[in-house]
Amino acid sequence: MTLSSINHVTICVSNIEQSVNWYQTSFTCELIKYEPTFAVLQFANMNLVLSLPSLERPHIGFNKENADSFGELKQMRDGSLGTYIADPTGNIVELVKDITE
Repeated sequence: MTLSSINHVTICVSNIEQSVNWYQTSFTCELIKYEPTFAVLQFANMNLVLSLPSLERPHIGFNKENADSFGELKQMRDGSLGTYIADPTGNIVELVKDITE
């Protein structure tokens, strides 16, 4: 059995630049995308997405080969294709089309 992989976790921050600086000085990570309202930091095992709260809610994204079977895929701000669902408690889960195959 192959375990599922987490693509990213999105958290909301009040200031993108300040948060990027904090994460980069506190941890070893690479900035792979930066916009005034959104940034992606790459860590060894997954990405951390920083977003302004007015643009996105906190969520977790999983790589999912058959993501399109859960809903229409849309292009995300980071260029990936994905769709959103909710777990039984209502937490947002993004299913990212796994294009590694």
